[in-house]
Amino acid sequence: MNNKLSLFFIKKCLTVALLFLFLTPAVSMAYMEEDIEKPKPEFTVEDGITTAKLIPRAKSTSVTLAFEVTGGGTLAAVNAFDINKAMSPQINNKDFRSDLFLLEIGGVAPGGEATLTITSAFFTSSTYFWIFNEQLPTPWMDSQAENIPLGDKVQQFVVRIKDGGQFDSDGAANGRITLIGGPMDSFWGYVLGTLFIRFFGVFIVLSVLMAGMMLSGAIFQRIERKPKEIQPVIPPVNTPAQAAAPTLPASPASDEIPPEMAAAIGMALSMHLSPRQMAASARDMKTETEPVPPVSLWAVDGRRQLMTDRSMVFNRIKG
Repeated sequence: MNNKLSLFFIKKCLTVALLFLFLTPAVSMAYMEEDIEKPKPEFTVEDGITTAKLIPRAKSTSVTLAFEVTGGGTLAAVNAFDINKAMSPQINNKDFRSDLFLLEIGGVAPGGEATLTITSAFFTSSTYFWIFNEQLPTPWMDSQAENIPLGDKVQQFVVRIKDGGQFDSDGAANGRITLIGGPMDSFWGYVLGTLFIRFFGVFIVLSVLMAGMMLSGAIFQRIERKPKEIQPVIPPVNTPAQAAAPTLPASPASDEIPPEMAAAIGMALSMHLSPRQMAASARDMKTETEPVPPVSLWAVDGRRQLMTDRSMVFNRIKG
């Protein structure tokens, strides 16, 4: 009994696991995927705005990120930075759905501040911008950037950076700022959100299918319940031949023969099948040379049976 319960429990666990993987194939692939993005970002510069185009992990379409320095300096260059070079127990690389970015900001007053803006529809209200500085004992930190919604699902980060501060990777107040960072989203929040959508999406689809089947079944039942047209019954027309035909008396319900009729039938057969009568008739009708036809055993047996029945009817044998 315990073995059966154990097998039943194992089967149920396997079913739930397979259902989970079926409902969240993109999530499981994203979790097991080693590469952060494919291909690497492509950068374009126009009017002081550097735009990075890339395909994030767990997405099949490309997104764009626009980098701009709005005060305190100019954006000199933006490049990709491999997140594997910044691995640390402090973070989970699955929280970063793209590579990091290495930004060079020039024209900053020594020890001054610069304001960096990053705009993209890839961000959400729960996205953060984290900064990596390998010169510090705790290299990873939250930039405390302002996350401003701009409409049409577009969010903008506003990050304030001080030359020579903790966000500046070169660590010197030299009028140039080197910044390494990237957008961070909670991986498990993404997983649970995707699972929630897929799980209830399956139930919604099944509910629609069930409603359609119930509706079609009700329609077919109504069609079958409609009364069928009753065909009129046309009585048969009696022809003159049928009208003139005599009506025969009904035969008796039983197979019994009245005694008088049985006696008459027996007498007739006896007279007709008598060997002497047949021989006399044969001598009258034929010549003496012609042979007399023999009497069959079937006729003799039938005659004997009829005579027995006739004697019983008239009770000629006195006991």
